[in-house]
Formats: sequence, C-alpha cells, structure tokens
Amino acid sequence: MKKSNSQILEEYAIDCAERVKKSDFEALGAIANVILETKRTGARVFTAGNGGSASTASHLCNDLTKGCRVLGRPGFIAECLADSPVVVTCLGNDYGYDDIFVIPLETKARSGDVFICFSGSGNSENVVRAARRAREMGLTTVGFLGRDGGRLREFCDFYIIAPTDSMEQLEDMHLLYCHALSCLLQKRLPDVWDMEIIDPCVGRNFTAALFDFDGTVSLIRAGWQDVMIPYFIEVLEETPHHEDRNTIETVVRDFVDFLTGKQTIFQCMKLDDEVVARGGKHRDPVEYKHEYLRRLEEKIKDRKKALEEGADPAGYRVPGCLELVYALKEKGIRCYLASGTDEKDVLYEAGLLGLGDVFDGGIHGARDYMLECSKELVIRDMIEKEGIDPHNLVSFGDGYVEIELVANLGGYAVGAATDEEHRIGINLWKRNRLKKAGAAMIIPDFSETERLIKYLGGEK
Repeated sequence: MKKSNSQILEEYAIDCAERVKKSDFEALGAIANVILETKRTGARVFTAGNGGSASTASHLCNDLTKGCRVLGRPGFIAECLADSPVVVTCLGNDYGYDDIFVIPLETKARSGDVFICFSGSGNSENVVRAARRAREMGLTTVGFLGRDGGRLREFCDFYIIAPTDSMEQLEDMHLLYCHALSCLLQKRLPDVWDMEIIDPCVGRNFTAALFDFDGTVSLIRAGWQDVMIPYFIEVLEETPHHEDRNTIETVVRDFVDFLTGKQTIFQCMKLDDEVVARGGKHRDPVEYKHEYLRRLEEKIKDRKKALEEGADPAGYRVPGCLELVYALKEKGIRCYLASGTDEKDVLYEAGLLGLGDVFDGGIHGARDYMLECSKELVIRDMIEKEGIDPHNLVSFGDGYVEIELVANLGGYAVGAATDEEHRIGINLWKRNRLKKAGAAMIIPDFSETERLIKYLGGEK
C-alpha cells in the first residue's frame, strides 16, 4: 500500500530532526564567537553561496543586520555577495562565473573581516576560489558544509558539516544553524557592548579628562545602593505618617538614583526632608551619613583588607581604567578624579588600587558639611583657573550628576554603564539613566582602550 502524502512528509521531518541532533554544536558555538568578535573589532561579515545556499547566505545577513538589533543598537555589518543580480551577471559575463565572489571580496573586504560560505557539496568552484582568496587576504573563513566538506573544507578556519547526504535536508540544517546562531547572538550581545555613540565626537581637541571614582574606576564600593536604600527605607518606616513599604521604596530609590554622583550628604539631606514631611523629627544629615558609612564599611571591609594584604588591585578596578588614564596622559590630556565619596576615603582607596599618583590634575572628594557638588567645584576650577575650554573636556562617569554637569557645559560626557557585579557587559539601568542625563557615548568599561583613544582623537 502506498504511503499517504502526510506520511511521507512526516517521515522526512522526523528523519531530518533525528539527523540534526548529531550536529557538532560546539563547532557552531565557535562560529558564534567569530561573529561576536566583529563587534569588538568593527569587522564586516561577507557571505556567499549558489542556488539554495545563496538564499541561506542572504538570509543570514538579514538576521545579522536586523534580527540582531538588541536594545536598539545596530546589529552586525553583513553583506551577501550573491544578492545583486546586476553585479553577479556582470562579473559572470565579463570575467567568468568562477570569479563572481572573488572580485567583490578583493574590492570590499579587508584583513580581519569574516567570510562565511555555504556549499552542500563543498566543491563549488566560485565558493572555493573565494574562500582561498579570503584566507590570502587575512579574513577569517567559515564554512557551512555537507557530506565530507569537499575541497572547501581545507580553506575554512571554522566549519560545521550537516550530518546528511540529502541536499534538501542539508539546506534545511544550514538554515536551522543560522537561526540558532541568531538566537544565540541575541542572548550574548548584551554582554558584548561596543562603544554606543549617541552624539559623534567631532571637532574636539581634548585637553582635560574628568573621572568619577566609585563604579567608574573603583569597584571597592560595588553594591553601595544595597546598603543605602534599605537603611533609608528603615528610617522612613519609623516616621509617624509613613506609607506602605513599596511606596517608600519607590521614593527612596528615586532620590538616591537622582542624586548619585553628588556627595553622600545630599542624599542624607533629602532623607531628612522626607522624614520631616512624614512627621518625623529633623536630624543633622551628617548623622544619617555616618550611620550609612558604618553599615557600608561592614560590607566592604574584607575587600579593603584583601588589598591591604597584597591582593591584585586589578580585580577591584573597572577593566582598562588605569590603561586609559596613562594613554590620555601620553596624548597630553590632563586627568582629574572627582568623587562624591569623602576625600580622605577616596585618597586611601585610590592608593589601594594603584591610582594614588596617576591623576596629574589631582584627586578630589567630599567633606561632611560641603554643600557644593565636589565635581562641579573641580569643573569650575578647570574652566576658571586653568582656562580649559568645556568643549575640549571629556568626562567618564556612571552617575547622573557628572554626566549632566558636563553635557550642560558643552563637554563630551562618556557614560560608563559598568556592571559592577559581573564585570562584563553593561548595567542596563545605568545605560538608560546615563542616556537620559545627556551622555554622548555609552561604554561598558575601558577595556577597549586603544579604540577609545583613537575615537576620542578623531580617528575612525
């Protein structure tokens, strides 16, 4: 008895599903890393294939360009060399079909780019020639192959072979691999955060750089909000006319977040205002400050002790911050550090981190009854006493205040949206907040020092 249409279709799908399980997903993961690396280097991805493979090559570029737009940021720079019938037929007619991919590669690609080719047989002459030439040019070559990989296999730095002899299943698997890649890349992209340029750095000749301390260069006090916010909530819950806990928490988070970047006394002054507004007694805000600092010290004392006993300070610094300061100074840019943390503590902790003498513009912090923003004072001195043009000032910070201050003056404010806990990728809450404050650029940290210096210096 002949099989029904549905039986034949089902058998095909089941057989394909069983075979795809035998794929080398470690190899596919390595290909994902190759593509992710282009975010760091600024490299481009070129794809190619014939027939159904050309369709998959084009589809991958669509997914890399549009599907990998994560959090509103651009996806990957990707182009399929088979997409233009005008170019393909022109080159095929004038030079021969075997060179339709080689010539565009020679024209557009450069060392460091990525060439991804698709071939079921692995023996398509035009794809083999393109992969060989790509290698000669210094591109990383990636193959989506079938059967034994054919001649193409030897010219691929990375490859995955679909475990089937069926061309139909093979092409199905290649498309599945591409979709799996796209999904994986979307999950990984938040941790691979390139320079997010909001306002281009054009026509500036930087002469001064201002750094925030906690969260921007130092991780010693990472998690300070987890001390301050519960303490402030506790204080407000003791007032005669307090709201429910959720409302109080919202109030506290809002003013703590807004005042982050100013010295701690401002947050304590606001706390006192909120206490009085709920029928509580006025207290000297310094009392709140000292109690907060006592609680914070309990959280961070082991970190400071480890540094005092010789722990590697690099583990307590935001990646790349020291290297960036040195690189800026080599360019003749004077570097300042200003913090809302008490000056004596900033000086001590900067020393523990090996930063005590690297800021030639000095290290500046807060004092108990200092009611002007320490960062604003530093900026004012830079402008009035040292004659620094705000247009030629670049700042680095993870707090709303310093970003807003510099942006309003016309300086170039770089938001350091550091993930202080994981030390990789960005903190999305910081990123969104810093953009609202007027950040011209968002970075996760300073690990890409060379690229950052080149960009700030006007190089592409």
